[in-house]
Amino acid sequence: MARAVHRSGLVALGIATALMASCAFAAKDVVVAVGSNFTTLDPYDANDTLSQAVAKSFYQGLFGLDKEMKLKNVLAESYT
Repeated sequence: MARAVHRSGLVALGIATALMASCAFAAKDVVVAVGSNFTTLDPYDANDTLSQAVAKSFYQGLFGLDKEMKLKNVLAESYT
């Protein structure tokens, strides 16, 4: 009996988790709370750590690094 109750509890937990995950994928707005003030959203003008972190989370660069730390295109299609 205890095993049946345990299994049904796990099934209910799995269903609840799946339903909550589907709500997260359907969301169109993202709200981020920051415990401090950042000075700018301009990535060129960001000179403190928090502003740089916020700017990096909003903007992509032209290039990035892969797992082997080699240069790869992100937004740039090609370069010469």
